[in-house]
Amino acid sequence: MNILGICILAGVVVLVAGAVYITKMVIEAKAKMAALVSAKKNQPVVLPLRLQAYERMALFLERIDPNQLVMRIHAPGLTVSQEQNLLLTAIRSEFEHNISQQIYLSDTVWQKVCEAKSDIESIINTVAADYDKNAESREFAETVLAVTAQKPVVELAIQILKADMQKWAY
Repeated sequence: MNILGICILAGVVVLVAGAVYITKMVIEAKAKMAALVSAKKNQPVVLPLRLQAYERMALFLERIDPNQLVMRIHAPGLTVSQEQNLLLTAIRSEFEHNISQQIYLSDTVWQKVCEAKSDIESIINTVAADYDKNAESREFAETVLAVTAQKPVVELAIQILKADMQKWAY
């Protein structure tokens, strides 16, 4: 083959490669545009669900806040073991009731909610370990409240929740 034939062949290859690349870019741009149109069309449905999920997570965090939880659960005559079990059961029940909301939350918020839940459970278990399981639970409950006052787990999670929600609401 002569030089002219090689040059023509190289030119054809370059033109075909360019056409393939441009076609690929056009297809990708159309797919992105279709996704944006679909997202915009679904926004009136999804946005309220997303905001509702943030509201439910705020309520969940408030309900598992030991200040609220201990006041709801504590009763005279409970042992440390009984109150510990009631507190942990209430937290898990609340969590299970709201677990489906994670699909509407950002990964960061969901992780922070899970961390807050785990931290509160850990505080309850750590404090309970310092008490006789059969002792009356009043002092245990007071200690749980004192420890959580020093470590505002729920408040920090709610701040992150609010900040993230602002991205979707406005």
